[in-house]
Amino acid sequence: MPKFCFFVLLTLLVVCACSSFSRQLLTRDIAIAPSSQTSPVPVQVVQHAIGQTLVPVHPQRVVVIDPWLVEIPLALGANLVGAPDPAKTLQGLGLQDKHPGVENIGAVLTPPNMEKVITLKPDLILGTTRNRDTYSLWSHIAPTVLLKVQSNGDWKKPFMPAAKALGKTETAKRLIDDYNVRLAEFKQKMGSRLKKTLVSVVRLIPKTINPLTKGAFSGVIIQDAGLIRPPSQNLDAKATQKKAGNPVGYNISPESLTQIDGDILFVVRYGFKDPAQSKIAVNQLMAEPLWSKLNVVRQGKVYVVDDYYWLTGSYISANRVINDLFTYILHPLEKTRSK
Repeated sequence: MPKFCFFVLLTLLVVCACSSFSRQLLTRDIAIAPSSQTSPVPVQVVQHAIGQTLVPVHPQRVVVIDPWLVEIPLALGANLVGAPDPAKTLQGLGLQDKHPGVENIGAVLTPPNMEKVITLKPDLILGTTRNRDTYSLWSHIAPTVLLKVQSNGDWKKPFMPAAKALGKTETAKRLIDDYNVRLAEFKQKMGSRLKKTLVSVVRLIPKTINPLTKGAFSGVIIQDAGLIRPPSQNLDAKATQKKAGNPVGYNISPESLTQIDGDILFVVRYGFKDPAQSKIAVNQLMAEPLWSKLNVVRQGKVYVVDDYYWLTGSYISANRVINDLFTYILHPLEKTRSK
């Protein structure tokens, strides 16, 4: 056979083999080859959104490549070594001093830096189906598990699958139980007032008033707490998507402020460059002609709350929202009862 033909045939065989290997990456188990000088690492098969992966039973160095998941390993006590813009998440949760070693692998809205991740030597990479296109590349760095998440209102869905991958299922069960116990306490202490308390939530964005519905992160928690919402916010994720093109909220004009009235109003600031700008926006909202006519304003039941934990996260943020429900709804009611 002429040499030229031999090399052409060899090239075609290599290309076909690589193509077949790439397709198999999506479904095969990823073996972890222990060093000849160390004991074998205990492993487990983890089913996830696009296949199954062989991962250490107790991962020691975890990297998160989707910002939606950053809070989960923190809540479960896993050793998180890398995440997109971790400073923002840690500061939003008040945990910056407890996790100083989390490295930045890129900005939240840009693809993670693979070269940086390689230097961190992870033994588990957590992502979501938004990372599907680069899954095979991440899998060559470390065992990679992708979880299904569609919106902030789906925050519970990836928690147990992530806990399984992290070897933290018992811890996860305790966190879920604690969440439910706190909500049960809130409901019991609210008593008959529970179904009579109308809770409105508005996300204040630059130049935009954005009521949040039951499809939002905080909407799920408020619903779990048994509280009721204004009619315009009493929409699940599917209904909100149909109304506004997204599953969590919709925009209104200042002329429609009556839609956000209720017994309690939480105002969540988001997207401002600095606290001064967000304060100006709140003052502008309160200067609108219809603002002073709202029942919730006349009753003095408007509360400006932290943007981070009211908008996204997992059980750490969820418990901080519950703290606010106790502080701004239950405790004033208990003081009234005691008089």
